[in-house]
Amino acid sequence: MRATISLITLLFCVNFFTYSQEFKWFKESPEMMAALEGRGWDDIGFNRLPVSAEEQVRKPVWNLSRQTAGLVLRFSTSSEEIKVNYEVTGNLNMYHMPTTGVSGLDLYTKDENGNWLWIKGNYNFSDSVKAVFRLDNSQKLAKDFYLFFPLYNGLKRMEIGVKAEAEFAFLTKRAEKPILVYGTSIAQGACASRPGMAWTGILERDLDYPVINLAFSGNGRMEKEVVDLVNEVDAGLFVIDCLPNLGPGAGYIMGEIQEKYLYAVKSIRQKHPEIPILLTEHAGYSDGLVNEEKAVIYEGLNVMLKETFQLLENSAVKGVYYLTKEEINLGVDDFVDGTHPNDLGMYRYAKAYEKKLKEIMKK
Repeated sequence: MRATISLITLLFCVNFFTYSQEFKWFKESPEMMAALEGRGWDDIGFNRLPVSAEEQVRKPVWNLSRQTAGLVLRFSTSSEEIKVNYEVTGNLNMYHMPTTGVSGLDLYTKDENGNWLWIKGNYNFSDSVKAVFRLDNSQKLAKDFYLFFPLYNGLKRMEIGVKAEAEFAFLTKRAEKPILVYGTSIAQGACASRPGMAWTGILERDLDYPVINLAFSGNGRMEKEVVDLVNEVDAGLFVIDCLPNLGPGAGYIMGEIQEKYLYAVKSIRQKHPEIPILLTEHAGYSDGLVNEEKAVIYEGLNVMLKETFQLLENSAVKGVYYLTKEEINLGVDDFVDGTHPNDLGMYRYAKAYEKKLKEIMKK
């Protein structure tokens, strides 16, 4: 009996040793962190606000900033198989959003013509998540990969494994100044089925441009403390998409909301005189056509924002642009729960932003 157990143990150890030798692993390191895009500050780990912000912002904002929405790790490898092991900090899913969106990853590369290719991930979900991505690469050519991080979870650790004989290198950050998005749950990624389908992720691929996601679910409230943090980032364009968190439930009157927008735009303009600022209307609720109370909310907020935009124009504040509800053009089938877009709604959001941002960047 002992001999049998010893033999089984020996075989397990041999198999494990052989398996582990087939892959080489790259854990958190200065090189990994230097390649991590989607952060406005260095030395903040897999997070979205610096440590100093904990004493400045409300606790819900701080907690949400520990989630990895918008983070992208770029690397190059010739491996036909890529493994990612990571540990999450929160619940794996939500009632209206799947595990793949809340806690999953998305891996993309490009073909020889520059077209984006999505690589399926096979997952084992628990507090410690294992993801395996496989693709054809018989010629062992080094390809660039974009790894999009979970939208509604934080990471305690991460390691990437590739075939032992494969080339691997983290890529340097792109030189372009990022697009910074300050917004609500919709901009954070609710309720995309996977990270790459959040509208900020789609936009990043469409423009092939870095994006920083500073959207905080339910808490994009245009607070001075958060706006001041947004203003610290050396961005190439600022997007403010906060109206969905400023409705009657937030307890603000229209005059207060207008003052929040005026402060945000003028403070950004003072520190970043030449950088474009885009203000976005409320995209509506899918039940607004059958529930007048819901329609009144977003219609009133949009009237207020348009008036604010006109005030800024009349006071000669330059470089401020406007994206309307009609340009986003969400329909009744573009929502999960009447408020948050599904993948189709996210796609419409992204395309509206892409069109508007290309117009702005030409100027």
